[in-house]
Amino acid sequence: MKIKENIRIKQIGDESILVSHDGENMNYTRVISLNKSAEFLIAGSFGADFTVQDWAERLTGRYGIDKTQAVTDAQVLADKLMKAGVIYE
Repeated sequence: MKIKENIRIKQIGDESILVSHDGENMNYTRVISLNKSAEFLIAGSFGADFTVQDWAERLTGRYGIDKTQAVTDAQVLADKLMKAGVIYE
């Protein structure tokens, strides 16, 4: 999978959001709020190919969670981002 090139993470106060950037302007009409683990995964994946397994390994390394839970969490995030048009295969 890959994150679309026009996607950016922006900080609004204490919150991190995903927005679309068309080269000149940010589109704030459709934003996705991120928790810290989602921000960690997405920020480390810009410009690179990745899999759910890659994300799961990063989650276990950073948070020390069970591998099964990490795969589930990574898959849920990937599914949501795919549906929102943020990532593609």
